[in-house]
Amino acid sequence: MKLKNYLLHNKHTQRSFIEEIEMAKGIKVPQGTLAKWILGVRIPRKEEMLIIYDVTEGKVQPNDFYGVTPPIWSKE
Repeated sequence: MKLKNYLLHNKHTQRSFIEEIEMAKGIKVPQGTLAKWILGVRIPRKEEMLIIYDVTEGKVQPNDFYGVTPPIWSKE
């Protein structure tokens, strides 16, 4: 799931998602950085992707930032 879709589906604002990351991981993500991830202007680094994956409970995965989808014969 794209990060933008996750935020919309879970009724998160950028600010509330930043706060959730900060509460869960103790890390402050700049709003501008989050906006770039959402728009696809910037791809999160490995450590950032792990944080996103954890905070979204696996709903937003690294492949979602690269547009990689499983083959049609995959069970996913």
